[in-house]
Amino acid sequence: MKIQLISPTEKYRESFLRGCREFQHEGLPWWSGGDLETVEQDFAAFVAKKLADSTRRTETLVPKTHLWAVAEEQFVGRISLHHELNDALRAEGGHIGYDTVPSFRGRGVATEMLRQALPVARALGLTAVLLTCDDTNAASIRVIERNGGALRETRPLATNRPLKRYYWITLP
Repeated sequence: MKIQLISPTEKYRESFLRGCREFQHEGLPWWSGGDLETVEQDFAAFVAKKLADSTRRTETLVPKTHLWAVAEEQFVGRISLHHELNDALRAEGGHIGYDTVPSFRGRGVATEMLRQALPVARALGLTAVLLTCDDTNAASIRVIERNGGALRETRPLATNRPLKRYYWITLP
């Protein structure tokens, strides 16, 4: 499957919404903003907000570049890159987060998204990126390690949650 990373665009509205419904069915609507009905009603505003995130800065939000993975004219996943870290991102989240549409998992989508996103991170001026994942997330562990992630530590965040793994990838 040939994957291309692109900036959010209205062109992929239908397949994006289909992917969001799959995520929602799994209980993962958080990155669409959680309100799929609003996204459906004004998709152009949703896309504009995602594009604007690359320059928005508040006390708690740092700039973030969103990229969508498309294959065969279908939205198959998303990846986002924080331009810097704040305390919250150092604890949980890191520089890069990604999700593959459930019906496209197991095909190397996340591995390829991360591979293609690393030069984007470098172009943003980053020399190394932090990625975090739960100790129980074997798929994400494989994605990160296949892209050169070096495990620096594993630590608990809360007693009722899995351990959190902290990986760094040095950018050439």
